[in-house]
Amino acid sequence: MLSLPSPLLKRILSVTVVCLFSAFFHVQAASVWRVTNGDNTVYLGGTLHILSPDDYPLPAAYDTAYADADTLVFETDLGALNTPEFMRQTLALMMYQDERTIKDDLSDETYQQLSRYLASRQIPIQQVSKMKPAMLGISLSMLEMHRVGLTSQGVDNFFYAKAMEDQKQIDWFETPKEQLEIISRLGEGDEDAYIKYSLDELNTMTDLLDPLKTFWREGDMKGLYDVSMIEFKTEYPDVYDDVLTNRNQNWLPKIVAYLSSSQTEFVLVGTMHMAGEEGVIALLEKAGYTVTPVRP
Repeated sequence: MLSLPSPLLKRILSVTVVCLFSAFFHVQAASVWRVTNGDNTVYLGGTLHILSPDDYPLPAAYDTAYADADTLVFETDLGALNTPEFMRQTLALMMYQDERTIKDDLSDETYQQLSRYLASRQIPIQQVSKMKPAMLGISLSMLEMHRVGLTSQGVDNFFYAKAMEDQKQIDWFETPKEQLEIISRLGEGDEDAYIKYSLDELNTMTDLLDPLKTFWREGDMKGLYDVSMIEFKTEYPDVYDDVLTNRNQNWLPKIVAYLSSSQTEFVLVGTMHMAGEEGVIALLEKAGYTVTPVRP
């Protein structure tokens, strides 16, 4: 059984894959946009699933959208992520259920690289040996994020708690199980390369934090795409489509339906879902809707 500290385990299980690629973070711009269809409005807010204490308060554009919204829409049902049922589903999908361990899916070279990294963080490899590659990759990233001070709740959880307190309506695009199934496919069929790539990325993660924070705060989706997404798309096109492109396309009809409603929705999803030609913003613009940055 996994023996990481329970608060960290809960956080690992509560984030989506996008967290792995958006561990990035006072200007007047922000990653918030207004989409209009006549008199109807939907706000889009790019989220980071984990932040540092210094990242609060959030840019004012988020408060503007929240105040105007009747309903908040998240990637998934955040309230269900702390339930025993979600934990059972996670362990069933993300942990080896037989005698196999991560060593069976890795080359000797990659296994030794993993062992050295864990030893440098004073973590016995036995603590992660039953994790499948998808969960191990997430865990390694989360451990590194905590090490560099990313210890606070992210944008989505911040506004979920606020919406619950203010009794605003809440909706979501995917069930927690649907998200788990997407995550569990990470590295499937190419486990060794996936873990090696994850380990290599840990060496450059801290160097990317400052520029990526700037792109998020300024709503600079081109900068975000160029720095953090092009390589991902090039090296792992199938994963890119599974994690981003296909989900964006699946979400689009629901966002369009919101734009036919007189109520105002505030859609809060991982910032990487906004960027690029396959991003939510581009898809809405191609469909003929007006998308403008929110400038409070």
